[in-house]
Amino acid sequence: MLISLEKGSGEAIRDFLGQSGLQLSVRIEIQSTGCCDSSLGLRADAASDGDLTEEVEGVTFLIEPKLYDLVGEVSISLADNGFVLNSRTPLNEWAGFGACSIKS
Repeated sequence: MLISLEKGSGEAIRDFLGQSGLQLSVRIEIQSTGCCDSSLGLRADAASDGDLTEEVEGVTFLIEPKLYDLVGEVSISLADNGFVLNSRTPLNEWAGFGACSIKS
């Protein structure tokens, strides 16, 4: 398993994609948070050759194999203003935690 979704997060991601008119997959990637270390984030994107893919609750998620090897399984939960991503293996001192919205 590459991705696990906490209650309500799959529906929120589907709603975002539908309201934005995007028929793309959602990529898990490393994003800069500005003042802190890098964290995991989400971006609407098309699949590239070599991506690992997994469909969960009607959403296709993409992750590059090197990133998956680095962080392991990613769980996504719904937050007040976006999503919280946690990884099995932390990227930084924040223990794999990242808060984000979906970039398009």
